[in-house]
Amino acid sequence: MRNDSAPLTSCEVGRSIRISLATTYTLMCVFGTALNLLVIYLVVSFKKLRTASNAFIVNGCVADLLVCAFWMPHEAVFISTGTAFGDGYHAFKESVLFLGITVSLFSHSLIAVNRYVLITKVPATYLSLYQKRHTEWMITASWLLSLACLLPWLTSSPYPKERCSDLQVATSLFTRKKSVLSNPFAAGTLALTIFAQTVVVLYCYFKIFRRVQISVKRVSILNFQIVNNLPYSFPRKDKRLGFYVLAVCCIFLITTEPLLWVLFVGLLIKLPMAVRTASWMVFCTLFVLNPFLYTWKNEEFRRSFRSVVRGEFWRGSTVGVEPVMINTISHLLPRQNSRRAFLGEMS
Repeated sequence: MRNDSAPLTSCEVGRSIRISLATTYTLMCVFGTALNLLVIYLVVSFKKLRTASNAFIVNGCVADLLVCAFWMPHEAVFISTGTAFGDGYHAFKESVLFLGITVSLFSHSLIAVNRYVLITKVPATYLSLYQKRHTEWMITASWLLSLACLLPWLTSSPYPKERCSDLQVATSLFTRKKSVLSNPFAAGTLALTIFAQTVVVLYCYFKIFRRVQISVKRVSILNFQIVNNLPYSFPRKDKRLGFYVLAVCCIFLITTEPLLWVLFVGLLIKLPMAVRTASWMVFCTLFVLNPFLYTWKNEEFRRSFRSVVRGEFWRGSTVGVEPVMINTISHLLPRQNSRRAFLGEMS
């Protein structure tokens, strides 16, 4: 993916573009860091939020912080000033970026599988699978697997210095020496990771959506609570449920698939730098949206956040929050899909 034969002018970027990119990185850094830290604080402070499901969300937030709080500020400084870092520190920075990306993607799959098991399997299966020790091993495995994918890139020889390294901005992510996306192996590994996690996420949410569509009980996908005592002729709930599932899948696809195709096609042919940069910037928004995506409709998080806003910041661990009900569709519903048969059995 390097462009050693390109003329010097192809690396030059206007001042306005550099300012725009640096500003974008700065804004994503601020909002992404604040949102991820807020979610982590709520889960740590409120005991009722310390569940297996939220543990995977926190794992994703920690990975997102590696990108938002560490890598993005460095990139914004490099873009705006052109100040280059030492080879060792630059390799460390790119390693943190790759690690944060891969762990964050793995966390999306862990969350999707967790919701799939919670909603479609019996409670005994869920409780058996997501014991505390098992959850810890799943989270640890996501980091170890990411480190294993990173080692071949770390041990590879660095690329030669580009002739215009002092003028490269966001495009340098694909072209500069020892960059995580300029290495064919790292780029291929990241593309494969995105593809695998996309398959897992789509499969799990599709199964959840199908399961909920044939059920009488309405389930809130994003906060795992059974919504009881709803009239059967209540179409708005169906529409909202479909919107929640669709929102999770669409945001994930919109932010990840452009970069997936850029990385894959980029291994074969050279793509315009504008296309590569645009796909990367869209992908970066995923690290900002992740905490909001998985908590904005979760009543537990909303109650906890309101408690903090009301001034109970230092008493978060003692604030009462209603427990999450571990119920599943398969546990509540009979084998028949008929609503009449279900009502007859319940009566």
